[in-house]
Amino acid sequence: MTSQAQAIQLTARQLSPDLAPAPAPISRRKQAAVLSSAFVTIALTIGYNQCFGVFQEYYLSPSQDILAPSPASQSSPSTALLAFVGTLCYGLTWAGGILVNPVISRIEHGTWALTTPSTRLWRRRIMRLLTPRTITISGVLMMSAGFALASLSTSIWQLLLTQGFLVGLGMSLLYFPLLAPAPEYFTSHRATAMGFILAGGGTGGLIFSTAIRALLSSVGGRWTLRIYALFNLIAGLPVAWAVPRSRFAAVSTADGPERRNTHVSRALALTPTFLFSVVAAFLQAAGAQLPLSFIPSYTVILGLTASKGANLLAASNAINAVSRVLTGYAGDRFGRQNTLVLTLLLAATSVFAFWLSSVLATPTPDSSSSFQLWIAFIVLYSVSAGGYYGLFPALIAEVFGIRQYAAVNAFILFVRGLGTMFGSPVGGQLLGGAELGTRAYASIAYWDGALLMGATACCVGVRWADGKGGWKWIA
Repeated sequence: MTSQAQAIQLTARQLSPDLAPAPAPISRRKQAAVLSSAFVTIALTIGYNQCFGVFQEYYLSPSQDILAPSPASQSSPSTALLAFVGTLCYGLTWAGGILVNPVISRIEHGTWALTTPSTRLWRRRIMRLLTPRTITISGVLMMSAGFALASLSTSIWQLLLTQGFLVGLGMSLLYFPLLAPAPEYFTSHRATAMGFILAGGGTGGLIFSTAIRALLSSVGGRWTLRIYALFNLIAGLPVAWAVPRSRFAAVSTADGPERRNTHVSRALALTPTFLFSVVAAFLQAAGAQLPLSFIPSYTVILGLTASKGANLLAASNAINAVSRVLTGYAGDRFGRQNTLVLTLLLAATSVFAFWLSSVLATPTPDSSSSFQLWIAFIVLYSVSAGGYYGLFPALIAEVFGIRQYAAVNAFILFVRGLGTMFGSPVGGQLLGGAELGTRAYASIAYWDGALLMGATACCVGVRWADGKGGWKWIA
């Protein structure tokens, strides 16, 4: 498909095939290694972020043993600030790519290589140690340290620094070195492969939400965080060691080693395709995390237990994981942009048709109709919400070109990080008082639906702008 973004002359190397030889062929074994390592990385990072609602519900409960005084004992609990602990972590996981990707690219292509014998000894030693593997291992250590230090916290601001900032920064150092080169290892089935990789988020959320809820009930918050810190260390270090190298790092040109673009040019940034993509990413990220943040607490408002809320969150993540794979396959067959627009529209519709209907059905917490509508929302939303996550990496490569993937993906994920840090805290401020029952969530549902509808409209704009070179029904 002819792309407006691909037509922009970004570098001289892209204009001459002789100066940009094709990378070496890829073996099935290498593809399998990339798939498995990226899948586990997504599970450890995005999977955890998608089940933070379990921690949030625990911190707001009377049985929590972390915060003093307990938020449950306060007349106006800091719901928005506690939600920001999770969204800060999630946002930094994505937003950090705007710094991590350029560093990885310069390391892989020798831009920071030391070529003079007069360089100081300490600098030579630092540069030898600065490798993609060092960065990913540092990320795992930072994540584990963040969870361990969070177990010593007694206030929300300490959770923001540890479970929010430190864990989020560590996740970014692990996420991007493993995920940025992944699409380069697949061609005809790229959307299916990326759908499988990103299904790790739903799989991780499925496992972690139930495991964390069980640990919180049995050993309390502090030991849950310590056990999770140890688990991250054990599971994360092998994945960090297996970080793949960019396929373009080994490609040489007449001017020397080719380094993939890691910054978006002004010409590309001003195109309608790019602008629509950025706004869509911000709105989708702001809206998509809201239901996941409030599934446990809204389930409790309906009269069920916190364990039931964690189970529903796990079920949502399981459905979401399967959906990411299926929508990736559907995108390869029926058009990635078409599938993306359809899934976003279904997600927005499910918020208004089922969640909002559940909220407004009755002001009492024991209504069976509210619960049935809530279950219908969780199922439909989980199916449709997986579409964006499963399709947008392959769509970036398709619309902007594989050689611009790292730059565009890092910028869009940076914007998604900002959107994530914007959506849930605003939702926390919109939450009504406990005396309103289910109707306390009415403003959140309106807010979420509006964000997702806006993202849908922007994706339609991407479809229109990218089709200027010639409209195609399957795109």
